[in-house]
Amino acid sequence: MQTRRISSGSALNATSVWAQPALAATADSVLATLDARFKGDRTGACVVAARIDGGQVVRARTCAQPRSGAEPGYDSVFEIGSVTKTMTAFLVADLVAEGLWSLDDPLARHLPPGTVVPRQGERQILVRDVLSHTSGLPGLPPGFFPANPSDPYAGLSETSVLAALGRVQLSRPIGSRFEYSNFAMMLVSLAVARSCGGDFESALTQRLLLPLKMDGACVERPRSQRPVATGHLASGAATSDWHVANNLAGMGMVRATLDDMVIYAQAHLGQADPALVATLRRTQQPLQGQTGMNWMRFNVKGRDLLAHEGGTGGFSSLVVLEPQAQRAVVILADASLVDLDGLGALGHALLDIDGPPLRPRLPSTPSARLLAAMPGDYDLGGLNLRILRDGRRLMAQAEGQAAFELKHDSEGDFYPDGFSALLTPQWAHGKVDRAIWRQDGGVVEVTRKGTPTQSTAE
Repeated sequence: MQTRRISSGSALNATSVWAQPALAATADSVLATLDARFKGDRTGACVVAARIDGGQVVRARTCAQPRSGAEPGYDSVFEIGSVTKTMTAFLVADLVAEGLWSLDDPLARHLPPGTVVPRQGERQILVRDVLSHTSGLPGLPPGFFPANPSDPYAGLSETSVLAALGRVQLSRPIGSRFEYSNFAMMLVSLAVARSCGGDFESALTQRLLLPLKMDGACVERPRSQRPVATGHLASGAATSDWHVANNLAGMGMVRATLDDMVIYAQAHLGQADPALVATLRRTQQPLQGQTGMNWMRFNVKGRDLLAHEGGTGGFSSLVVLEPQAQRAVVILADASLVDLDGLGALGHALLDIDGPPLRPRLPSTPSARLLAAMPGDYDLGGLNLRILRDGRRLMAQAEGQAAFELKHDSEGDFYPDGFSALLTPQWAHGKVDRAIWRQDGGVVEVTRKGTPTQSTAE
């Protein structure tokens, strides 16, 4: 989500990965891979992971730094973010199997009567368009601006989301281009809840979570006592949980343990009741391009893989499936990593796929040359961003907002201490006239206004 306001919000997200033949995993090898990426990492993240090979499950966990409190374990509850969307796809596939829905139904058919849904002549937005992220709907509801960026979706209601749908002006042909949309999946979530005759959590619990005995998984109504992990910003600071109206939760608000997600991945590999497996496998089938029903599909060197990555304000998650090889990887982290390239490279490594070496982001001191080159006024997507020196510290202040310190890490990036974002300076001829700002999963180019200054913070 691109933003004109610097905030602590983070978007639910999806990214991609991988492939190559994998080797048998051990607990030591999985732990070594986790440590290679996270030991000493400035996020302070704790990570739990599992690799599934047929009937074998290997688990490991690590933390970037020792925690003074309890470290999350395999039975701790994490926010899984947009991996939830694959579960919402299961509910759609179940309704299709019952003959209540079709992938070629107009989405409008399953929304409340009178809902205004944009269309282009006779071409309506179909269920398959939404599940393949080609509906043309924007990533977030028009006019969405969270009152509390630390819990950005909490203020949304079914009424406000449906009203926002009526204000959409489609800018490209329906079905023509992939554009990831949380907004579209809020609508599917609401539609599924209506068709199942209750709320979203009840539908998900009765049709998926209970049959699979995913006892630690829920939206807002836990069915068992489990320790709950605390989410963290990419700076390492603790942050609040995310919430949304129950019937909108299918876009990314499920909470689950690693063991729950291992069960879920195993079911996708066929290790569950045959009827339920058949429905799960319908979600894996191609809809358009490289997408299934909310799964991202890949074929690399003859291997078919499916993946979905998730991120909330304080958590990150990844599930990768290789059904033909009966192999999968699940990773849950208690820190927001969406602006730090997520968990894709780690998932890649856990499948023994060659790639760049994993390494943690360590706190670092910027060079005197870089400190001298940074100060000045910059345009951040139409917002003025002033960067100033304060001794050895670098300070930044967006127009109309409080100043904050920009810290530095071993990858050469600056980052705020109080919210999740990343500023990557672009060097040219010994100067920094532009940079890249990453926040909420969005990327904005930052360009210098006028000539560099050697300003010092007041």
